[in-house]
Amino acid sequence: MNYLIPMDLLNIARTSRSFRAFLMARSAAPLWRAARNNVEDLPPCPDDLSEPAYANLVFDTHCSVTLIPFT
Repeated sequence: MNYLIPMDLLNIARTSRSFRAFLMARSAAPLWRAARNNVEDLPPCPDDLSEPAYANLVFDTHCSVTLIPFT
């Protein structure tokens, strides 16, 4: 974990269902924190986001927007 960053964990989680289940479990939070600590000057994870959600917000280059039609 000394060399991984959160984007690495996101990429690993996207490789298989097994890795996703393992890395998205609450018990994997220490892994995400360790990876986040490898990024200099990255603020701590906000209380209202999970570690994977925060990593996705900060590091992923894709935008996920849900468009709600007007009624």
